[in-house]
Amino acid sequence: MMMRHALASVRGLRTSSVAPARKLRFENLREIKLREPVVPSHKNFDVSPDHPLWGFFRDQKALRVSDELDADSREWSMPELRRKSFEDLHRLWYLVLQERNVLAREVRLSESITYRKTQAHQDLDDKLKLTQKRIKTVLLERQTAYERVQTMVEKKQQFLDQFAEDYLAADDAKLPGMNDKLVRLQYAFFGMEPRLEDFHRDDIDPTFMEGLSYVANLKVQKYNQNATQPIELPLKAVSEELPWLLQAPEAAATEVAELRQNGVQAVPPYQAIEYVQTKLGL
Repeated sequence: MMMRHALASVRGLRTSSVAPARKLRFENLREIKLREPVVPSHKNFDVSPDHPLWGFFRDQKALRVSDELDADSREWSMPELRRKSFEDLHRLWYLVLQERNVLAREVRLSESITYRKTQAHQDLDDKLKLTQKRIKTVLLERQTAYERVQTMVEKKQQFLDQFAEDYLAADDAKLPGMNDKLVRLQYAFFGMEPRLEDFHRDDIDPTFMEGLSYVANLKVQKYNQNATQPIELPLKAVSEELPWLLQAPEAAATEVAELRQNGVQAVPPYQAIEYVQTKLGL
């Protein structure tokens, strides 16, 4: 019985699905008016002046002639690039890359319209390409130097230990020369400028603080060799280290003794950099 109902429903579906489609009829065809065709033209489009693709054009020109190109410019030199920061080098790289893309698009366009006067474009691109090569060289130099420093940590410590030994063994005649070497060592290993007025706020970083501790403790040890009242080591905080960088040994020893006598609280390590920046007026 159920099978009969199922067959009947299937037949019903089949018969109901077959229905004559009504024919479409258009009446009064002569009265239908067609719109004039739109001629393809760039004037039919409004392009925002802020559109990103304008970055591939100069002054919104499709193709610049030779006289409109910067023929008097030159490549960036290696010494100039070496003085630039990491961020500046990357910024310069992308500016050069953008200009090269503009030139490449113009040359490609000139080829499509059989315009052959593109030697000036090629000359300018050669200058930009050389600048990019030099930027890569400078970045490679820095990366190589960084990797070498990482592998020279042990040698660096050996050098510092040897210098400290020589410095402490120097007599009065050799001490001025050793002090000059110490100034050069401070700059080479810790980036500490020879003159206080050359310091910038950003120069006071963990590397600077490491150098300050090294120099201060070394000078205290040298001072203690002939002092009637030696300074007890180690120095307790940056407040006791900084005087040895800013003052003569005798004055620094007096200041440290007063700090300890007055029970001045030591500067916490997390405030050490800010403390030095303030003391140096940065």
